[in-house]
Amino acid sequence: MKQKLIIAAIALLMVIVGIAVYLYNSIDGIVESAIEKNGSRVFGSKVSVGSVDISLKSGQGTIRNVSIANPEGFSSEKMFNLEEIIVDIDVRSLNRDPIIIEQVTISAPSVLAEMNAQAQTNVEVAKSAIDRYRTASVPQEQKQDGGFEKRIIIKKFVFEVGTVDLDGTAVGIEAVDLELPLLRLNDVGGPHGDTPDGISKTVSRAFVNAVRDVVEDEVKQRATGKAKEVLSREAGKALGKIFNRKAANDSTR
Repeated sequence: MKQKLIIAAIALLMVIVGIAVYLYNSIDGIVESAIEKNGSRVFGSKVSVGSVDISLKSGQGTIRNVSIANPEGFSSEKMFNLEEIIVDIDVRSLNRDPIIIEQVTISAPSVLAEMNAQAQTNVEVAKSAIDRYRTASVPQEQKQDGGFEKRIIIKKFVFEVGTVDLDGTAVGIEAVDLELPLLRLNDVGGPHGDTPDGISKTVSRAFVNAVRDVVEDEVKQRATGKAKEVLSREAGKALGKIFNRKAANDSTR
């Protein structure tokens, strides 16, 4: 009997070690899958990840070449490109709830902001998708994707200075390169943390709002003279909505 117990204990130990090794070796794939699935649902456009390299021992991670496809009705170019994401995880919190992420830093974010013939921007379409997703309930099977059930707190989330390539040629506005200012978010997830899905919504909305402000300010300045003359009646109305919305936003700040 004693020998059988020893064998059973060894077998159990081997199973535990096997699971630990599997999780350690698979964490990169799990994170990549979670980003692509959650991101695609939030933006309503395909999200792709180049590579993920996370060390559970040190808590340091690097995610490279995250891209978000343009919505339907715009070019086949990528709408957003995030060159590198650096993650600093508090490893002591990995077996707790919530998990604490000390800082997430996104380097060299770049945006292609396009306007179609109706003066609608891809950024505004993306924001509408995010807003719809924020108010939608997520089915239970989607919440379980990637194996993430715990809540998360991100103490600092930083989008470093980036670029916006504004292409308004469809409505007579000359293409221009703009600077996307530094964006900092603190205590994402609140004091009790939030799900990865909720974190995705909060961060995506803040980033898209920052991009939208940059784009709308530039459009408002450039849509004069010849540019206004070539606007179609529908485009003029749509552009007027942009100006009115911008004025309303400014009055509430």
